[in-house]
Amino acid sequence: MFFLSTIINAPVQDKNDEPVGKLKDVAIELAKGKKFPSVVGLMVRNRKKKQDIYISADKVAAWSHDGLVLNTSVAEAESVQPNEGILFLRKNIVDRQIVDLAGIRVVRVNDLQFGPVQNHLCLLAIDVSTSGLLRRVGLRTPADGWLKPHLLEWNQAHLIGDRLQLSTGREDLVRLHPADIANIVEKLNIKQGSSLLRSLDKSTAAKVMEEVSPRIQKMLIEHLGSERAAVILEKMSMDELVDLIQLLPSRESQEIIEKLPPQKDIGKVKKILSYDEDEAGGLMTTEFIAAQPHTTVSEVAEKIKRDSHQHRAIHFVYVVDDKKHYLGVASLRRLIIAEPAQTIKSIMKRSRRTPVVNVTQKVTEVAAIMTKYNLLSVAVVDNKQKLLGVVTVDDIMRHLVPNA
Repeated sequence: MFFLSTIINAPVQDKNDEPVGKLKDVAIELAKGKKFPSVVGLMVRNRKKKQDIYISADKVAAWSHDGLVLNTSVAEAESVQPNEGILFLRKNIVDRQIVDLAGIRVVRVNDLQFGPVQNHLCLLAIDVSTSGLLRRVGLRTPADGWLKPHLLEWNQAHLIGDRLQLSTGREDLVRLHPADIANIVEKLNIKQGSSLLRSLDKSTAAKVMEEVSPRIQKMLIEHLGSERAAVILEKMSMDELVDLIQLLPSRESQEIIEKLPPQKDIGKVKKILSYDEDEAGGLMTTEFIAAQPHTTVSEVAEKIKRDSHQHRAIHFVYVVDDKKHYLGVASLRRLIIAEPAQTIKSIMKRSRRTPVVNVTQKVTEVAAIMTKYNLLSVAVVDNKQKLLGVVTVDDIMRHLVPNA
């Protein structure tokens, strides 16, 4: 096994011991699902023509720190052209920031390790350690020294900001918690963070955007542009979407609103925006499960199954009359133990026994009520007791501890 840094600028000779030039780069094949990509070619600086030539890896008879030896003549080696779907490692990977999926962090590629796999030379690992950096500048560390290589398997990395994305890496990336991906986005520069968001599916990207700090959110939206941003924002929960829009300048926020799809109720977005940020109305979400008293438990259960993907969490079913007046709540616990034919009216807690907050109450008052009654969510009503929305405990926490 050897590292890229130890062979870069190594002399290359043909089968007749004629000098060809110096090794400048190594190319691998980006084959989906392959744990260790094969080396398919190398770029050599021809000493006579003073130009770079591409040589297929099957023309190499021997690799070593002292130099490379070809199994053919220079003329035959030069006739090969690089195929599509290859990646030059020194040009595109070394010194690039990548996501370490195992450690859930952003690291820099300092060196690359190669070795044989089933009779093929393959890229095995990425060295992200200081020893890899020292090796590149020509300094050697003792084998028993404290500076050891820190190697990550290639398939545990996800490229950022390059047109060639690793699909296997992306599949592994979306298995992380959105908050972990958000931490990664925050450690990248805005261009890389935007690229990472675009590599995710819309639903995952929206969840990640909800976890990103407000300052970074604003910068990402500005970099993505209103049209691209709207594609992600349409999948965000209503309250998180409103919070983000409030961060933006009026012109940009208007552009975002105009580009949201019809299924995102723009009227509700504008209504929430009309309330102050530190009021229950400015904090609430309009996405909740509501039912009328005569609805059966089985009908509500089917509604939850059908619409649950639209909600981050469902703690209660909110009971309203045909004019949307708040009547009470039915907890999920009561729904589960109730008979399917029972009505919501028979298992609900009446409004006089369940606290609510007025749409104009301050966030500190809402927090005090939720703490007093140990609530995960609370209904928001107007002066006529019409149900307008719901404030959840995570909404409160985000407002009180915005940088957490």
